[in-house]
Formats: sequence, structure tokens, C-alpha cells
Amino acid sequence: MRDAVTAVLVHGEEVFVIKRQDYLRAFPGYYAFPGGKVDEEDAGYRYSHPHIAGFKPERIRALIRELDEELGFDLEQAIVQDQVEQVALMGIAVTPPFERVRFHAHYYKIVLKSKPVFRPHSDEIAWSDWLHRDAFLERYESGQGMMVVPIMRTARAFAEDMATRTIEPFNLDYDEQRELAYLEMIRGLGYIPTPSNTLPPAEYTYALIVGDGGAPRYLVDPAPESDAVLQLMFNTLERYPVDGILITHHHRDHHERAPEIAQQLGLPLLCSRKTEQHLLRCNGADYLQGVEVIHVQEGTHLTQWLGRDVHCYELPGHDDGMIGLAPVDMSWFFVADLVQPMATVVIPEPEGNMQDYFNTLQRIIDLQPRAIVSSHGIPIGGTHLLEKTLQHRQEREAQIRTLIDEGDDLDQIVQKLYRGIPSKLIPLAEQNVRQHLRKLGYAI
Repeated sequence: MRDAVTAVLVHGEEVFVIKRQDYLRAFPGYYAFPGGKVDEEDAGYRYSHPHIAGFKPERIRALIRELDEELGFDLEQAIVQDQVEQVALMGIAVTPPFERVRFHAHYYKIVLKSKPVFRPHSDEIAWSDWLHRDAFLERYESGQGMMVVPIMRTARAFAEDMATRTIEPFNLDYDEQRELAYLEMIRGLGYIPTPSNTLPPAEYTYALIVGDGGAPRYLVDPAPESDAVLQLMFNTLERYPVDGILITHHHRDHHERAPEIAQQLGLPLLCSRKTEQHLLRCNGADYLQGVEVIHVQEGTHLTQWLGRDVHCYELPGHDDGMIGLAPVDMSWFFVADLVQPMATVVIPEPEGNMQDYFNTLQRIIDLQPRAIVSSHGIPIGGTHLLEKTLQHRQEREAQIRTLIDEGDDLDQIVQKLYRGIPSKLIPLAEQNVRQHLRKLGYAI
């Protein structure tokens, strides 16, 4: 686990906040503070000034370097010139175990005597400004902005007392032995990373909880991989009770053990009519026995989120019965398996359709939601991932067309386009190629 540093720059009642670019790999579109990883080059420095002498010098060096790279601000010079009132370690954010890359991020509160002129680095920073402590918290509480837990806790602590030096608890707070993690990177939209029997490189299906203000609360796509994880889910739902379950589509990693949850808790199960048909076809006619099934479709009013109506959307392409969700103001769009941050989505046979997939991607891009919420990763800002996915599929299709015109068959196309992939993933690659060929009008 690597070290990282974060600079919480404060002046009076204001804090300097950035918004990360939507195309970044880590926390795209999130409200954050400047900072980054501690590198090997940060070793070998010494600092004697009383403001920073008590901290590990490699972390202070990383803090100085990151502020210079991201904002064009010389923290070391500011300290020497008596422009800094104090530096305090507010807390150490430990990346939770369900994240693939983990850090110890040290958050340093730096109280400035005056506001410097910053020159934000636009490659990483989409927006930045000084925000009053109340306005900072309002960005999260109103659902306008995404924040990781330590940033959100900092916003809430400052709203209560700007003089706060340390924050407890600072990290995501839950009992790993008894329950699953529950977090809200978007206010009012609960995320439960659940170990599931999904396709690699994913390991979790991020079950969603949506609904507030007296409206029904729904658990979306619970799919515990084992009875042990199922029990953790039950324990989690004791703290975060729901009124029903929504299944977005029939693939195993979106519904496994969901009927058992519905039965034991006496909850209705919502899904599209096609999804119910697929579930019974694939899992047996008695799979939903004893469960009240309610059908949803395009335009179904599901619940509310921060006072905004949330509706269902039909998202064919990956699965012909797949349902997504979005509030009326498009603050976010839950796209289920339409895209994945870490991998290419498979367009399976027979329920997938490549033309529908292209159309659905473009439809959501045109709606311009502020954030995309998927089933196998954290929420991300804007529509960049959708656009990147559509572009990749268009480029792949052009490659396939060229190879077909050159006389290659299916096996040769897969060998050339998917060189080096694990053998167990080759059948999935073959499906995607066949789906492209169908879209192009070739006989399969």
C-alpha cells in the first residue's frame, strides 16, 4: 500500500476545492483537494521549519511537489515567507479493501494568511475555486458533486467548525466481519460493493440503494457470491432497510440469491417482463416462487432522490431486458452493465444486439447526465466513458470489416484483434465479433 498526500488549503471561512477532469482514471469528475502519490524522488529531503519539521520529510516533499505541479504554488517558499499560519495532519484516508489500488492518503490542513494566485493544471483539474465552508458542503448535500468519504467528512467538519484540526472517523466506517460497506459518493445514492460471481477483471457487483424522503427505497442488483456474503448483505440491510428489490437484467452477477433476499424480507421484486422471462428460462420455472414480481418498463416512476422523481429507462444492447435509472434532472444515470470502467462489455448471444448497443450508448450521451453510475465500479463524472466505449466499438467494427474484406474468418479475426487474452475469455471475444458481423449484415 503506497503513501499519498492531500493539501487542504484554508483561508478564513473558505477552502480551496478542485474538480477532477472527467477523463482521469482515478475519481473522474470528483470534488477533491490537490495532492498525489509519494514517489521515490521525494526521499532525501529535510525540513527544519516548526510548521513541518514534525512530519515525515518525504511526505512534505511530495506535498510541496504536488502543489507546484497542480497549482503552480510554492508551499516551501510560502512557509519561509511567513504566509502559512499552521500545518496540521487532519487524518489518514485508507483506501477500502474493495478497491483494486490502495493508498494511505495523508490529509494536511494548511491554513494560509492570504489567498495566493494559483495556476491550476488543466490536464487534471476541470474547475477550481475558493468555496465558503457552507457552499462546499452544499455541493455534496444537494447532489451536485461527487466526493469520496474523507472529502465529504472534511466538508461536514468544516461546516460545523472551520478551526477543526483532526477528523474522527475519517475513513469509511463499518464492521468488515459483520457487514458489507455502504457508501454514498453521490448524496442519497447508496453503494454496496458486493463480492459476486462476475466476469474478471471485476470482482464485485455494486448493489445500489435509491429512494428517500418517504419514497420507497429499492435495492438494485444484489448478487452475493456465497451464503456467507448473503449473510453480510442481510446484516447490512438491517442498518439500511429497503422496500423492494430491482433486478436490472438476468445475468447471474445481478440477481444471484436476490429471490432469497426478497423471500426472507418479504419484499417485492421489480424487473422488466423480458428479464422475468429470462430468469425463469435460465434458472427454472420455480426460481421466483413465493416472490411478488412487479414489472417495470420505459418511463416507470420508481421512487425519488433528493426530491427529484427517478424513472426507469430501457437499455437494450447488452441485454434486451436491461433497465437503467435516472432522476429527472439527469444528475446521474445508472446504466447497469452498459459500460464498465475496467473492461470491454460483452454483447452476449442471444439477448445482446450490437446495433441496439450503439443506439443506447448514443441515447444516454445525448441526455448528458452529470455522472454515470455502473454496476462494476464507482460513479464517474460526465459521459466520457460512454463516448470512449462507443468510439472503441466503432473502431473495432472498422477493423473487423477490413479483416472480413481481406478474407479472414472468425478464428483469424479473433486471433488478430484479441492477441494475448486469456483462453477462457476467447468465447466472449468470439461473441462480440459475431455480433459486429450481424450488425454489418454478414451471414453468421
